[in-house]
Amino acid sequence: MIRNKTVCQKAAVLLVILMLTLGCAGCGEDKSDDSAMTQSLLNSYMNSLCDYNITDMNKCCMAKLDSYNDSEEAVKACRSLAGRIEWQSENISIDGNSAIAQVRLTLPADFSEICDLALSDTVKSLDAGSESHPARFLASAIKKRAGKAETVGFSVEVSMTKVDNKWYIVKSLGVNRILSDIRTPVASVYSMIGG
Repeated sequence: MIRNKTVCQKAAVLLVILMLTLGCAGCGEDKSDDSAMTQSLLNSYMNSLCDYNITDMNKCCMAKLDSYNDSEEAVKACRSLAGRIEWQSENISIDGNSAIAQVRLTLPADFSEICDLALSDTVKSLDAGSESHPARFLASAIKKRAGKAETVGFSVEVSMTKVDNKWYIVKSLGVNRILSDIRTPVASVYSMIGG
């Protein structure tokens, strides 16, 4: 009887150790899965920013970003500016169902200046009798100016949350500000040429 009790105790201890080991392994996998899922979400979100694809950005977000009914040429101009953005994930810290990503960005220093100079280029071209459509010429001038623009670097935070085992962007004021900094001057110069 004592011998069976010792065997049962040893078996119980081994069973507990096995359960703890499997439980810890499962926790590690969940954290690894969360790490992969948050990085994938961040990649989709930031790459969509660089493509100026608000529809794809909204697929990543809990709160939807405003979309605008801009002309095709204005959207091309916004894409030219956004295409100059480079980003790198510095760190993603996960705490349960919340995560914060630190993202390093490099982008043109002054979107307004780029658009103003491109508008000036467009007006000069029109004054010289260019046959080009002003809206297309302006989009091309913005792209050219964006390619030569000085850049600045800074970091932003992107907050994420997990709902029903899926991660979403909750907020990123820095990224929202960049979208506004791109679209506002583009919309302004396009309104000046009636496009």
